[in-house]
Amino acid sequence: MPSVRDTLRELRTTHDLPENELDLVERVIAVHELGHVSDTYAAAPPGATHDMTHNMTADVVPLAVDPFTFRAPLDPYRIHQLPDFMIHSNAKTAIVIQRLVFAPGTGAWHTHPGASLVYVVEGEIKLQRFSEKDGCTETPVSGAGKAYFEVADQVHRAVVVTAQPAVLLVTRFNIPVGGAFTIPAADPGC
Repeated sequence: MPSVRDTLRELRTTHDLPENELDLVERVIAVHELGHVSDTYAAAPPGATHDMTHNMTADVVPLAVDPFTFRAPLDPYRIHQLPDFMIHSNAKTAIVIQRLVFAPGTGAWHTHPGASLVYVVEGEIKLQRFSEKDGCTETPVSGAGKAYFEVADQVHRAVVVTAQPAVLLVTRFNIPVGGAFTIPAADPGC
């Protein structure tokens, strides 16, 4: 079976694709296959100002990306990797995967019916949260390359603390099939 690199090299010669475009595709595929940038791909191509680990240099313009949402039903499941990780649902639920783009400033109060794992692609963001037990609280600021979680049914809002938008990748679990995954909430007075 040919490697991705061999296939891309063949595309370069048979389809007259620009070298820089294929180099970028090759680096992106490597990141997705390996989960990180290997030494083979770590060196940025000549003239590049953005490396594959999403560390921005001063002369780079923030990403211009569109939000997206993918949603799919899941049969009941149980993932128990004890002692540290457990997630399950006894009912059919949905998983929602999103790329969200938040403008600078403070968002609206809301909840989610299931837990969410969030990865910050770009920008800096924090959450203001409210619970009857703890009252108003605030999370530390999370920047590019950081991750955090959102608890199901907890009233919260996002606060983008940078001048440019925050871009997030979000996976939401245990969402009711066909139901809302973001529910507006009243201002708790924080």
